[in-house]
Amino acid sequence: MIAYIRGVFAEADGNMVILETAGGIAYEVAVMSADLDKLPAQGEELKLYTYLQVKEDGVALYGFFSKQDLTIFKLLITVSGIGPKLGLGILSSIGADELRMAVISEDADRLSAAPGVGKKTAGRLVIELKDKIMALSTSFAEEFAESSMEPAGSEPLENKQLRENALQVLIALGYAQKEAVKAVKAVEITDGMTDDEMVRLSLRQLG
Repeated sequence: MIAYIRGVFAEADGNMVILETAGGIAYEVAVMSADLDKLPAQGEELKLYTYLQVKEDGVALYGFFSKQDLTIFKLLITVSGIGPKLGLGILSSIGADELRMAVISEDADRLSAAPGVGKKTAGRLVIELKDKIMALSTSFAEEFAESSMEPAGSEPLENKQLRENALQVLIALGYAQKEAVKAVKAVEITDGMTDDEMVRLSLRQLG
């Protein structure tokens, strides 16, 4: 399995990116439409986390700028009837964060608005992915909190726990990690503050 590819960005054609490695091998990688805006200038270094699809008529590589987007993609294609090409199309249409929010809130209408997704498929997405995405959101929050929150000892342990609990809720609701961390860190914690109050104040920061 190819975990990631690092090389020089050569060119892009539609959503296909050509990445040339130091060994002179050029890989063609399909990326989300939203990630096209993140591409560096030609000749600059690019790293993509990848999923390799092996088919009877060949192989295909799908690339993502973050491990978290790749993880969501891998979950998405476990749903019956959704292959890598359709999965990438769904993420290109609504994005990984919005997909998570739609699944968690059981918004089948939003999911069915993505190309190739009907009402039945949207229902399967909710049924098969909700618990998995909730669990992943908690994992993402914990991992992100370790590197983004204030160092241990800079504030009372109970305050730090309040912030991490609120962060998990915001990410489970579909907010982007950086946006959620910024909101949680902006809240001034008072004596006796509860988890619900912390979440409510954090949501106010998000507007």
